[in-house]
Amino acid sequence: MRKFFIWFVYSSLKHPRSGILFTASLLLMILNILFPKVQLTEVNSVITISLRSWKKNLRKKTTWTGLYKAINAIRHNHYDIVIDFQGLLKSAFFTLFTHGDIHGFDKVSIREAAASYFYKHTHTVSKQIHAVVRNRELASKCFEYDLLDQSAHFGLEIHNINNFNLSERYVVLIHGSSKRTKQWPMDHWQKIIQFFNILGLRVLLPWGNLEEYQVSKALRKTSTNCLVLPKMNISDLANIISGAKCVIGVDSGLTHLANALGIPTIGLYMDSNPYLNGVYPNIKVPSVNLGEIGVIPTVESTISQIETII
Repeated sequence: MRKFFIWFVYSSLKHPRSGILFTASLLLMILNILFPKVQLTEVNSVITISLRSWKKNLRKKTTWTGLYKAINAIRHNHYDIVIDFQGLLKSAFFTLFTHGDIHGFDKVSIREAAASYFYKHTHTVSKQIHAVVRNRELASKCFEYDLLDQSAHFGLEIHNINNFNLSERYVVLIHGSSKRTKQWPMDHWQKIIQFFNILGLRVLLPWGNLEEYQVSKALRKTSTNCLVLPKMNISDLANIISGAKCVIGVDSGLTHLANALGIPTIGLYMDSNPYLNGVYPNIKVPSVNLGEIGVIPTVESTISQIETII
């Protein structure tokens, strides 16, 4: 039995694992259908490359130790196929340490043209399509199969559901983002919380840093039906999200995670193009994108979509 070793080069700033989950889960399902005799059942490992942290701490021994360990981990196995989904110089650079055929976007399709010269095989993929479809098309070219269906069932499931003794029906609001321009106005969130209070739904507020925690505490004052969650890892947050009636979130990995888990999701976009980067339609549940670059979604349009999806 032949075994594929595939290394996905991908990054996510807030939750390192969430970036690869959606592309990897779709690709694994497709490959299991195309190659039923191949042992390919799971993402075996995630190699963390903390470039932002390392660049800020170049004089620290831990930085160079971390870099050394990451490179050794990459070199450890032979990879039949290496795919760089990110298409940046920083991701392409690390493909040089792999043992296997390196694939990526060509210089016309890629985000940083110089990165394409690091790959043995390059592929043309339109920049004017959704990021999920772009990645699926790149994978189809690497493995030489036809991408016939644009719909997506992400295949992510939570098998050991633990909703942390939350007996009430609840929703999750994801207000935190790495960029201020992606954040929804505070008064808009407050009105949405008041609406959920009328519906009798509890509102859960996750957070990832001190600033987001302060925002969550401020929003909690809007209604007694709000709960600020404790600091959680991605697995615990996925557990919480998997039990929600719906999720409303800004452009964030957690918003995409909710959609991939099959939870009705509303994505709020103000600083990125939802056509290219928004919540991608999930065949299991309704998902909606509101807003666009320079256009803030209104409370009224958001409430209208809430009434539609729950």
